[in-house]
Amino acid sequence: MSKRSTPKSKASPRRGFFLVLVLIVIVVATLSAYSFTGVMVAYDDAAYLSADQVQARVAADSGAESTRLLLSQPPLDRDTAGGVFNNPNLFQAVAVGIADPANPCNYSIVAPNINDNGMLSGFRFGLQDESARLNVNTLIPLEENSQGLLALVTLAEGEELASDNLAKLLLLALPNMTEELADAILDWLDEDDEPREYGAEVDYYSTLTTPYEPTNGPILSVEELLRVRGMTPTLLFGADSNQNGVLDPDEQQRFNTTIDTPGALGLAGYLTIHGMEANKARDGSFRVNVNSDDLETLYEDLLDILGNETYASYIVAYRIGGSPSSLAGVVGNADDNQVNAPAQGNIVGPWTPDALEQFDLSGGGGTELTQVLDLIDSTVTVNDRTYQSPFSFLTASEYLPLIMDLLSTSDNPTMPGRINLNECPAELLYGIPFLEEDQILEIIDARSSDSDDENRLYETWPLVEGIVTLDQMRNILPLLTGGGDVYRAQIVGYYEATGIAHRQQVIIDATTVNPKIVSYRDLSHLGRAFDVAVLGTRAGLTEAE
Repeated sequence: MSKRSTPKSKASPRRGFFLVLVLIVIVVATLSAYSFTGVMVAYDDAAYLSADQVQARVAADSGAESTRLLLSQPPLDRDTAGGVFNNPNLFQAVAVGIADPANPCNYSIVAPNINDNGMLSGFRFGLQDESARLNVNTLIPLEENSQGLLALVTLAEGEELASDNLAKLLLLALPNMTEELADAILDWLDEDDEPREYGAEVDYYSTLTTPYEPTNGPILSVEELLRVRGMTPTLLFGADSNQNGVLDPDEQQRFNTTIDTPGALGLAGYLTIHGMEANKARDGSFRVNVNSDDLETLYEDLLDILGNETYASYIVAYRIGGSPSSLAGVVGNADDNQVNAPAQGNIVGPWTPDALEQFDLSGGGGTELTQVLDLIDSTVTVNDRTYQSPFSFLTASEYLPLIMDLLSTSDNPTMPGRINLNECPAELLYGIPFLEEDQILEIIDARSSDSDDENRLYETWPLVEGIVTLDQMRNILPLLTGGGDVYRAQIVGYYEATGIAHRQQVIIDATTVNPKIVSYRDLSHLGRAFDVAVLGTRAGLTEAE
């Protein structure tokens, strides 16, 4: 019997499956490798970006420390280096570390500029003096002295002051300020809970959805004013949304405003809590207090610092038998030599140093100076003899820089809150009731012109240049200064090629030997705020040189 043949098995249809599987594995592995490589590249880029951001921040920090070092020098030395107001050599595109030729890392320090009309406009490379702003925390002390000061204001017939409160007058001069807001600010600052005519106190704030109480004392930041009734972010910061102190084109378009619009930069551009001056001379030495009790020591100190025996002896004699000037109303016009002579009486002539022998210095002085201007055209009487001051009104330009720089009427190491006559916006000047509008315009016009006159360093230069009277100068002296010692720096650390940047704002108190940062704000979240081309490049600066 023959065997039955077994049929051959058919060929397997899965013969190519393993090849396809291998190809799939290869594709997946390739995609995984590619994805991993992409992630690693992204992490690598992120690491470099993070490192660049850190370096930009360090560059900005370097700018802050360099500024502290600069401000540790006396003003006289800073002026030798070009000053701090507008000095691109010190504040524009300063390279940090070992520069990469392809992508240097720099810092620039930018500040709002003042145009010829005295308005905030544009920018410069330098520091902003905090005394160029109104110190909010000095408003209540000013208010307390308002009655005595404003009693000296002479008004034309039919003219009235907007308020009998000096602090309120200064506030009302600011753009977009109202009586309601001014009173509310003063109520926020004063110690009592009694609201002013248009103000608001705790009775109002306690009824809000989220109740709170007013500070009733000095505030810790200008931004705290946002809690005051009637204050809004738009009023405080204006159209300056990136807070760089400049109205950028996109901000003008977005807020439908221009650089000429009053208050476009907001009230924050005019206010501070840090304005202060050191009671020091420009060379860094302490001033001599002319109201010191020990007259013998005072004489020696004055002789040493003034280098003039006539001046030193007269000041000491004034402390014993001095009387203020009778020429207070004369305008200091250098071209006008016709001044009102004081009543002669028993004046025996000009003061001479040997006349000091008639005075007993051991008993101390019974007359104190309220300000150094008391010395101008004053008199000293002893033993029925009266002597004329060597500090003549007609020669004030010769000695005012000396006595304004070296003398003081107090031992206090610092003086708070006066307004920098040379750098403040025009609005702050218009708030001073002792000045006429035409005088303010003359001051603004005069300061816009370059001058090498040493008198321009001090707040008395309008007297020297014949813009104000001696009376007016005495009245505004407690409100004005030629310059403060606390500075604001807006610092941008940046890379030239990539544009990566860090922006910060620091306020540096230079009233002490070791300047310290009293305020720090990181503004990076608001953007670089300036184009790299504006901030400056090393290549561009080299070409310019």
